[in-house]
Amino acid sequence: MIKRQFLQPTDMWRRYENGNLLYAPVVTVHGSDHAHVYVAGQMARTPTGEIVTKGDMRAQIRQTCENLEKGLAHAGATFDDVVRATTYVTDIDEYYKCSDERFKFFRNNRPASVLVQISRLGHPDAMVEIEVEAIIEPERLKSRA
Repeated sequence: MIKRQFLQPTDMWRRYENGNLLYAPVVTVHGSDHAHVYVAGQMARTPTGEIVTKGDMRAQIRQTCENLEKGLAHAGATFDDVVRATTYVTDIDEYYKCSDERFKFFRNNRPASVLVQISRLGHPDAMVEIEVEAIIEPERLKSRA
C-alpha cells in the first residue's frame, strides 16, 4: 500500500491565500521498500516570506539550499539522498558565476538536474528557485501525525 504525508514545517515559508494553504512544502510517498521525498521549490525566503540577500545570487543560492535542507530534514532525508533537482534562475550567466555554492550542500552526489532561465520567479526579488526529490528507506521517514 502506498502512503502519503503532506508536511508543513514551521521553519519554512508556507503560502496561504484566503486562509488556505496553497501547497505542502514537503510531501512523502512511500511503500514498504522505499520512500520519495519531494520538497517544493524553495527561494531565499525567511519563514515569514521575505527574500533575503536581494541582488546577490551566491547568497540566494546558499539560503535556498538551507531552506531545502530544512525540508529534507523534516522528512528524514539529506542532500545525499537527493536524486533529482530542478533549478530556475532569472540570470543564467550570473548563476554560472556562483553555481559552485551548491557543492557546499550537494557534497557527495550530483543528482540528475535541469537548469532553466525564466523571466521572473514568484517574488520579484528572487533570483533562484530550486526543487528536489530524494529517495530514502521508509524507516528513515519522520512520522508526522
